[in-house]
Amino acid sequence: MGKWYVVEVLEHKVDPSKPTGGGLIIIDSCPIVNLRGVENSSKFFSSLRLLWTEHVGNLEYTFRIPDISRKPGFWVSTSLQNGTLVERQYNQFAGNVHVMKAVASDMVLTFCSRSPDNQLYSLLLSREHILQKNDKRGVHNLLIRRGLKIINIRETCMNNAAWRRGSFDPVGWLVLIGMLSSFLSLGSW
Repeated sequence: MGKWYVVEVLEHKVDPSKPTGGGLIIIDSCPIVNLRGVENSSKFFSSLRLLWTEHVGNLEYTFRIPDISRKPGFWVSTSLQNGTLVERQYNQFAGNVHVMKAVASDMVLTFCSRSPDNQLYSLLLSREHILQKNDKRGVHNLLIRRGLKIINIRETCMNNAAWRRGSFDPVGWLVLIGMLSSFLSLGSW
């Protein structure tokens, strides 16, 4: 639960409406996903709300967990998405989400749609706006071992997109502190 940064969107199926060519595409955006459980009468999460937020707008997904005790990582979409991005030629997602990996620092969600366009993609989420290359490579290998070929990788939270939105960036802080120290030592303040 809580706040996650979308570090990569991994496409497993060719989408004819998007430019192809494979490989890595860097997106100048840093989407944030907030996951919130909805309790039922027995105090278990019977459903989840996923709120996707980025600078161009937001989307809210609602998922039901059919068997929370035996398959907590299998979610089913229960309704159409709401939010400002719906108005922007958005393809509604209807289908299942599989939690492929969930640890304290990162998580992988694979979206499998039931619609005619058969969307199939994974989100690599991290608690921080960056994730080490070794961790990314490990996730890629995990997905490939599970039979999910990676066609395109859309990398986000690059080019200090997270810093411009007010997230903590240690390098940016060090540069700022260094500049302030220079001003103070030169008496320019």
